[in-house]
Amino acid sequence: APQSTDTVWSPLVSTGFTYCCWLRQHHPIKDGSQNSLFVFDISSPPVKKSTDGSGSFPYGSSGHDFFSFWYDVTNQRFCVLTSSNSRGDPTCFPISPLPAGVWHHVQLSYQAPKRSMLGRKAVLTLFIDGRPVESEAKVDSFNLPPTARVHIGVPNPVLASSGIVRGSLPLWDLGPALLVSTVLGLRDATAMYTAGPDFPGLFWGDRPQRLSLAAAATAAFVMLAENGEKGSVAGALRRRKIP
Repeated sequence: APQSTDTVWSPLVSTGFTYCCWLRQHHPIKDGSQNSLFVFDISSPPVKKSTDGSGSFPYGSSGHDFFSFWYDVTNQRFCVLTSSNSRGDPTCFPISPLPAGVWHHVQLSYQAPKRSMLGRKAVLTLFIDGRPVESEAKVDSFNLPPTARVHIGVPNPVLASSGIVRGSLPLWDLGPALLVSTVLGLRDATAMYTAGPDFPGLFWGDRPQRLSLAAAATAAFVMLAENGEKGSVAGALRRRKIP
């Protein structure tokens, strides 16, 4: 039977969720000393005592659940790892170079498993700078309590001490970020990328009573058309100095 939403963060078993942010690396990293840029990490709260009384839980134990999403600077690709992966092998997306010194928009959508008793696979879709990455990723479903904690810029304590990720943390800037309990798609990613990292408003579109990113996307395309832009949206954005 499905788990109660009183004990599980409900987007994991119902609506899914989307995390978006603008990020910028300070400078190119060539020596491999700084490997992992942690974009988003959500985990269960720390527990007071483990079974051995040490006060901490090793990776793979039942005392700590998490979902971690980071950029592997050395291999130029985004990776995901959840506590449901007993081997500790990250699931990685195709190579996505992120030139340093400029802002990039990242959108990750988590689609909850349609049938919790069959397959148990959640689908992850990644968009970089308004464009979809070539392939989706699938991870085993996992559970987090409603009291889960979000870390940005650092891994959760269990992952940090696991040895799975190595090297020091690179310097980077975090711009506007958004976490919503719905699965956003290509048009939403394009709308936010078009608005740019300095967009001062909220993505409420023309219907304040509900989230309407579709309206924001439509407005973006209309704006480009009214200004007489030629060619692709990407070309129009480059002319606005959005890389």
